[in-house]
Amino acid sequence: MINLFKNIFKSVGFIIKFLSALLNGSFILVYKSFIVFIRRFKFSMSFKINFLYSLLYIGLFYLTYVASLKFIIYHTTTYPHSALSVIDNYLGILPIFLIISLVVFFLLGNKLLHKLLSPIKEMTESVQSINGTSLNRLDTNRAKDELKDLALTFNEMLDRLELYMNQQKQFVSDASHELRTPIAIIQGYTEMLERWGKNDPAILEESINSLSQETANMKDLLEKLLFLSRSDKKTLEVDKEPFNLSSLCHEVIKETSFIDDEHDIEPKISENVMLLGDRGLIKELLRILVDNALKYTPEGGKITIRCTTIKHNIILSVKDTGIGIPKEHISHLFERFYRVDKARNKNTGGTGLGLSIAKQIINVHSAQISVTSKINEGTEFLIFFPK
Repeated sequence: MINLFKNIFKSVGFIIKFLSALLNGSFILVYKSFIVFIRRFKFSMSFKINFLYSLLYIGLFYLTYVASLKFIIYHTTTYPHSALSVIDNYLGILPIFLIISLVVFFLLGNKLLHKLLSPIKEMTESVQSINGTSLNRLDTNRAKDELKDLALTFNEMLDRLELYMNQQKQFVSDASHELRTPIAIIQGYTEMLERWGKNDPAILEESINSLSQETANMKDLLEKLLFLSRSDKKTLEVDKEPFNLSSLCHEVIKETSFIDDEHDIEPKISENVMLLGDRGLIKELLRILVDNALKYTPEGGKITIRCTTIKHNIILSVKDTGIGIPKEHISHLFERFYRVDKARNKNTGGTGLGLSIAKQIINVHSAQISVTSKINEGTEFLIFFPK
């Protein structure tokens, strides 16, 4: 009977040893497969951590109870007549196995968590390296969980910031360039006045007229820049109330006829078209479009102003028979300081801010604008206001 139990315990011991060897041999493979698995597929961080600690808990259970059970089997087969002594030794060695398994548990858990959370450390280092001249993007290839979503969102934010910074730099550069010319002219005429203007009435009159004109140009430019700045900061004051858009169109046509008699201005205006908006801003919008049409339409050409209502929209249109705009320039018309013809000066091409201001006025009224143009046939700006 004793030999039978010895053989049974030896067989069980052999099976346990075999299973232990198999488990130890496959542990590294399982560990590597686990890391590849959680990185290849998109799981939440909480799922990964819970799954990780579940596996470690199973390992803790195996190391503590199976190893201690193996100790009992070994001593029972070796000393079959000292069962009580074996139990006493088991109760003494169980805490030792438990401590060892806890140490292994925390070491492995710390290592695995370090692997899982290493993208956070890399993201932190990348964010710390960001400054005004370098907007480094975060690596999105390492993670497949919420960290990747965070990195993608952060990179999109950096793209918007970079675009905004570039626009601001270009805006400051263009504004400086526009201000440099009138300042240089004012400085030149001031020096000429100082040298010869005191005794020469002709130079004095020419200098005063030029200084007055350049000062007016600078004032106009600064007012436009201030308008765009307020619009960018969302501090532009907009006083919306219902007003008669038809009456406003007739008013602008009348005022334009006082200063221009070289073009035919044709009204196609429906009666009593009411619009909810800022009357002053809409008038400025219409003036910008009409002035733009007059500027690029040859003498004798026709400007058509249309105002009507269709279904859910109020239509405001300014159409000319001018020189037209090449297709490649239409998408850039509303960019600040943009000129279709770079050779135009401020007298023929303006500052390049008029259409930018028009677009801001359209935006604050939740409207849409469409531009169609053909070379040597004309251009039409078509605005759709919500009814």
